[in-house]
Amino acid sequence: GGDKSTMEGYVKSNDDKQPVEFVNVVLKQEGRVIAGCVTDLDGYFKIKDLSSGTYNLQVQGVGYQTIDVQFVIKKASSYNIEVNIELQVSEVLKPVLYLYPKTKTDISIQLNYDGKITHSYPTYTEQGWHVTATPDGTLFDNKGTEYYALFWEGVPKKPIVPQYGFVVPGNETAAFLEEKLAYLGLNRREANEFIMFWLPRLENNPYNLIHFAGKTYEEQSQLVITPQPETMIRVMMLTQPLSHKIDVPTQDLSALKKVRKGYTAVEWGGSEVMFLLP
Repeated sequence: GGDKSTMEGYVKSNDDKQPVEFVNVVLKQEGRVIAGCVTDLDGYFKIKDLSSGTYNLQVQGVGYQTIDVQFVIKKASSYNIEVNIELQVSEVLKPVLYLYPKTKTDISIQLNYDGKITHSYPTYTEQGWHVTATPDGTLFDNKGTEYYALFWEGVPKKPIVPQYGFVVPGNETAAFLEEKLAYLGLNRREANEFIMFWLPRLENNPYNLIHFAGKTYEEQSQLVITPQPETMIRVMMLTQPLSHKIDVPTQDLSALKKVRKGYTAVEWGGSEVMFLLP
């Protein structure tokens, strides 16, 4: 009718002021959704036929922090707004890289990471890492300092957003990881270190959504190892704590299954992410 209002506008990323597509724009009253839409390729949205009243405007984009503001709509008005949303930064935690050549070998490693490397040990330079590795996995730098693995940590430009995974009760996390890590190709020592690092972060949550990243992660963090390993195993786990059990399509891990053969490189790491689940 004549006293209805319209709201339209654009959603942009605070980061680079670019429009953000496929963002949910929702108007709620007392917790109930009254109207909503999704931004188009230009970040544009439009909601029509709104009655006057007080609303909560919620803007939710995958990988972005949710915005929730109160909004009063008056009779027969039109509102033009611009919403800037912040990327939800999820740290990639503790990737550790092990190298097991068949004979003592000088190896160089380049990490082409789409993001910012925040920590590394030994220090990762423009030239990458250069180490001498022995078959048992012991590494030496050019000063003869000994390491058992290479370590880095970083913040990705774009978070990886899982569409499927496993919903695991916190107290079953250890057993779940034992089984899956063996399937993915980690040996006992690597699995021990992985579980020691992750278990304290997971086992006290009622449930965890666990996803093992594959191609997306490998594209985001390209490892160039020279000479090239015969077997390359990369286990990157994304987790989100859950207060209750939810239904998520189960992840098929068969594409990530690895059997160690010959000169092998193994990387494991993970990230705690907050993705918006339906």
